[in-house]
Amino acid sequence: MKRIAVTINGTGFAGSYTAAVYRMIPHKNEVLLDLAGVCSGRPENASAFARRFGVSRSYESHSEMVSAERPNIDNIACANHVHGSYTIEAATAGVPVIVLEKPPVIWPGYHEGRTATAKVRKEESMTYLAEVLDAVRESGSRLLYAEDFVYLDGISGVVQLLKQAIPRGKGKILYQTGTCAHQGSHSPAYDTPHLSGGGALFNKACHPLGPVLYLKEIEGILSGCGPIRPRRVSALAFQVLKGQRRESGEHFRVMQNVDDFGRVSVVFDDGSIAEVVGHDLSISGIRSRLSVITDHSQYDIRINPNSSNELFLPDGAVAGDIQFREKLPTPEGTSYPSPRQFYAHGYVNEMNDAVLCALDPSRSPQSGPMLAWDTMAVLTAAYESSDAGGAFVDVTDLICGRDFESRELPDPAVVEPVFQTT
Repeated sequence: MKRIAVTINGTGFAGSYTAAVYRMIPHKNEVLLDLAGVCSGRPENASAFARRFGVSRSYESHSEMVSAERPNIDNIACANHVHGSYTIEAATAGVPVIVLEKPPVIWPGYHEGRTATAKVRKEESMTYLAEVLDAVRESGSRLLYAEDFVYLDGISGVVQLLKQAIPRGKGKILYQTGTCAHQGSHSPAYDTPHLSGGGALFNKACHPLGPVLYLKEIEGILSGCGPIRPRRVSALAFQVLKGQRRESGEHFRVMQNVDDFGRVSVVFDDGSIAEVVGHDLSISGIRSRLSVITDHSQYDIRINPNSSNELFLPDGAVAGDIQFREKLPTPEGTSYPSPRQFYAHGYVNEMNDAVLCALDPSRSPQSGPMLAWDTMAVLTAAYESSDAGGAFVDVTDLICGRDFESRELPDPAVVEPVFQTT
């Protein structure tokens, strides 16, 4: 039996769903997925997490864990401010597959207690990300940038359609839109810039941004011209609730230090457009959707909520501790529950990609270093644009300033079809 040793760094929301999802990975003959280790800065949290999820051993430090366990897959699902340093540790330890939660890094100046303009933060963040990606490349590790929306079945459906349309003279993606919103992050560090790196623009708009960048990469690869990438960015970021009367924040987590609304517009090098929004102003729980308009179709992906399931409860108390949809404030009344939400949000497909990469050293993650780089370039430029009142910021130098190897690009050939064929 082939053993795949898995370690998890972080015991909060992201760590919990990571551990849960590995139990849901599609069965593979003669493969054992072993949750070998978990670490946390708080040893009591790691011990409790290990007992809850059946992890073999808990650790106080990430470096100790990866050195002792020599995992096939290391999941970095901890606070944002240490994503970069822990990725370097995993790469140095020779971990074959590193699953890095978003964002890949945050501006290092936050941790150093500095202040700087958004332009300087952008430039220094990208320099730091280059160091992280260099460490991964030089070690021979493979980085899976854990943007779960890239792994939605609907996004695989768009790829399957592009594979058919492009050889027939169609397949140009013209305009994409997306939203990710709820009432405030699960993370206690979210409202602290030196821990989170930013607010709704940085940590929520990134979700729809990932797949719209990914689909343009795929379109270009399938067309034979290479990945199509972003060139100009316009954005606005606001603190909406902080400026309202106290009563207006009753049903929300009111952010004091980071933005609770962000809007980003991206112009690609082929002249196509994408617009994404992230905000903490959804009183009815999580709201996530994507729309892809091409020269041959419009594909709308209603991630959560959607109308596949409808529930009416006149008395919410009878539901006990059931959460029908992430961040849904009450089960009472009519709702649209999301059974097996980890499937619906792409987490299972995402971790399955990590496992397939661990089993096949020649396989590249679908969401990899190029997507991490382009996402970070767009988001850091977005704050620069917002500071300039939404003026366009050119990201050509950043996008063209780093070359990527073929193993660091997505491979549309391995995207499994989600539709039946005739």
